[in-house]
Amino acid sequence: MKSSWKNTQPGEEKYFVLGVENIDQNAYSAINGCEAASLLAALHFVGKAREFDYPAFLDTMPIDPDGNPYKGFGGSPFKNTPGKLEAIFIDPLVRWGSLFGSLTALPGAELNDLLKIVKFGWPLLTYVSIGFAPFGEEDFSFGHELTNNHAVVLDGYSESYVHLSDPIDGQYWLLKSRFKERYDVRKWAVKIA
Repeated sequence: MKSSWKNTQPGEEKYFVLGVENIDQNAYSAINGCEAASLLAALHFVGKAREFDYPAFLDTMPIDPDGNPYKGFGGSPFKNTPGKLEAIFIDPLVRWGSLFGSLTALPGAELNDLLKIVKFGWPLLTYVSIGFAPFGEEDFSFGHELTNNHAVVLDGYSESYVHLSDPIDGQYWLLKSRFKERYDVRKWAVKIA
């Protein structure tokens, strides 16, 4: 289902957009495949991993047998499994993505720092929440963790908005304040070059 909170244009404001492609994870039934879709879209933008389509790229994603997203993808990108957190967090994502391109983890980066990186021409994979709704919380075998996680590509901005390529909701403009509210929960971003 597409969301109603996004904008197609930033109004009359001047804007800057890289134009990263959008990979629709649900078109491939990868209901939990946002990190892979966002990473591949950003890699394609910088001219890397072009030999991979989305299904082939998903096949390269490291899966942690214990379901720990701090070690690899926790679960399956194609289904929800009780007791698993279907995600791959920043460190294993950077290790995996570095097989295909130059990735830099930017934990703790402020939004203004991210926008400067975009201005220099580099897309960013950012960790937010699905639909920019509140995160949930749940206990897992590896500890207490946030749920409703999502990864999107930050590839543009204007004075009041950011431009995103979202593997669920497509490409759109979102108020900076709304993006920042969810991004600031983790402050996890990855520069793809």
